[in-house]
Amino acid sequence: MAKAKTVRARRVSENPVMDYVRRLYNRSSMFLLGEGILFAILGVVMLFRPVQILGALTVVTGVILGLFGLYRVIVGLAGDGRPGSSRGLDIVFGLLNILIGVLFCVYPVGAMIGLVYVFAILFLAKAIQALVFAIHMARARFGHYVMDLILAIVLVAAAILILVFPVVGLVTMMYYLAFTLILYAAANVYMYLELVKLKNLAQSMDAE
Repeated sequence: MAKAKTVRARRVSENPVMDYVRRLYNRSSMFLLGEGILFAILGVVMLFRPVQILGALTVVTGVILGLFGLYRVIVGLAGDGRPGSSRGLDIVFGLLNILIGVLFCVYPVGAMIGLVYVFAILFLAKAIQALVFAIHMARARFGHYVMDLILAIVLVAAAILILVFPVVGLVTMMYYLAFTLILYAAANVYMYLELVKLKNLAQSMDAE
């Protein structure tokens, strides 16, 4: 028996891939499975309760912004006033963060709609830039200009729709996040199963 264990240990030491598989399984398997289950639960909840989850995320964001703003105010007030220090900026931006955080907590839906407008305007500017680029490519008959033109028009239309219907944009964003979480969960479970297969294969090789 002792001789068999010695031979098995020598096999493992001579096969770094097998040893790596064991260490990877011991280190990552439970993490992958737990993370996959958590992502799946969050994704399913977001699918069926998008508005409630959105409100909760907005309040949490507001609390974080408020705490960060309070920290900046304290840092600004505790500054030593040396030349070149930014006490005034710390206090101003800290108070601004606190104000935004309070708005997020008191008016979560309105705050998120405001953010949607900001992101939609930035998205529209980027989409227009892509459209101009696609038009130039079409004039030069260079590259996949037809596909570039179609995608740019779709991007511009999507940005305009978000500006016109911001609530729809919010809900769509939540569904997108939900499906993304579910895909991540599926990927984690798949990697966990593959690790189990690799571990079983390594064990079967040891047993030979």
